[in-house]
Amino acid sequence: MASTETDVPTEPSTRSGSYTVAVALVAAVGGLMFGYDIGVIADAQDGIKGAFELSTFQIEVVVASVLAGSFTGAIIAGKLCDRIGRRWTNVWGGALFGLGCLGCGLSADFTMITACRVIMGLGVGFSSVAGPLYIAEISAPWSRGAMVSLYQLAITLGIFIAFLIGLFLGTELWRVHFCIGSLMGVGLVFGMLAMPPSPRWLVGRGRTETALGVLKRTTGSTEAAQSELEAIKVRVREESGERLFDALLASPAVRRALILAIGLALLQQFSGINAIMFYGPSILEEIGLGDKKLLLTAAIGLVNVLATFIAIWLVDRLGRRVLLLCGTSLMMLSQIGIGLSALWIPSTQTATTGSHSMAGIIALVLIFVAIIAFAFSLGPLVWLVISEIFPAGVRSACVGIATSANWVGAFLVALFSLTVLENKTMGTTAVFWLFAGSNVVAILFILMRLPETKGVKLERIEEFFTRPSDARSER
Repeated sequence: MASTETDVPTEPSTRSGSYTVAVALVAAVGGLMFGYDIGVIADAQDGIKGAFELSTFQIEVVVASVLAGSFTGAIIAGKLCDRIGRRWTNVWGGALFGLGCLGCGLSADFTMITACRVIMGLGVGFSSVAGPLYIAEISAPWSRGAMVSLYQLAITLGIFIAFLIGLFLGTELWRVHFCIGSLMGVGLVFGMLAMPPSPRWLVGRGRTETALGVLKRTTGSTEAAQSELEAIKVRVREESGERLFDALLASPAVRRALILAIGLALLQQFSGINAIMFYGPSILEEIGLGDKKLLLTAAIGLVNVLATFIAIWLVDRLGRRVLLLCGTSLMMLSQIGIGLSALWIPSTQTATTGSHSMAGIIALVLIFVAIIAFAFSLGPLVWLVISEIFPAGVRSACVGIATSANWVGAFLVALFSLTVLENKTMGTTAVFWLFAGSNVVAILFILMRLPETKGVKLERIEEFFTRPSDARSER
């Protein structure tokens, strides 16, 4: 069983910390793209619907098409990360996202914008695998949680930027919204070209001296860098030529880790967060606050950004399990309350009266609570856990599979949430109670499956999954 001690050197260099933060921030531009993609469609869909005269189902297809692309991109990225490296996979992700954004801005009909959204999704899928993986492998063990959480912070910032642009430009200039997004893709391309490759990928290619140089800069200690390099070399030798299918057959630990990753990836989406992000304006209309939907949508994005700092501050102090359990429980309670409040919203209330019921205001407050709960738990920590629990030999392939599962969940939420929300009988209540039920499952799943990996080297985390009955208490 893995040691419970963290691997922090006695005097880690502050310079190395600054360098690692800079590298992580550049890689996190992929998260900015990810978030912008989520946020831009929330405000742009009214303009798209009017421009192309689309039905509710067609709008759901436009929203969900990027997720189909992201699923495909994540599957491809798992192999691509091993073949060309984490850095170059991020570069290609930025290029595809930028191209897709420009295409959406120039779209002439439903078919074209759907196809370009798929291209955007391919780019996001590439970066959603390569980004957290690259950050996890470039970071020192004692700061890995905070560094990978920067990726989620970038996602929330991307959502907020999209909502803010929607607030100032309105829905009619939706083409401009998409064209602005292409700048993020360009930023990721040029930013990653200036970054070093992952040391674990370098060792796998026999470039140990280069890997040692990168590790010295990220750990701030020659001794710690040498120790880390030796651990990586041992694992690379052990896993040389290892294929995912063979590893799954031979190693119960890999199977357990993959089950955990897929479960968390799906449950993150079934928590309901993207129903709020994709269809926030529609939800606000359903609870009688449609007259302020653009302003409130931007406020939701801002709260999402600020609450993510809670995770960055606490994840390497309290650990993954505590934050996940607290956040998921709070989100569940909030969603139950939103569903109850929605039952009491007057059916005669309209989005343009300027008069809001108390039930609608309570529902709004609880939406903000749910956003905060997600932002310090399921949002950043699922990506962190997925990026750190697998052996190096199959890490990128397994992260690709888990990330693809995440996109499948997002696709289902995007495709059906609006239809349920627009049901005049119990639409809003039904949606949020379904999500609350999913969060009950998530709480039980975390309790039974998730070990605490705070401060543990990547090369030693696999040991937690060799005896899963002890994993929960190991710390």
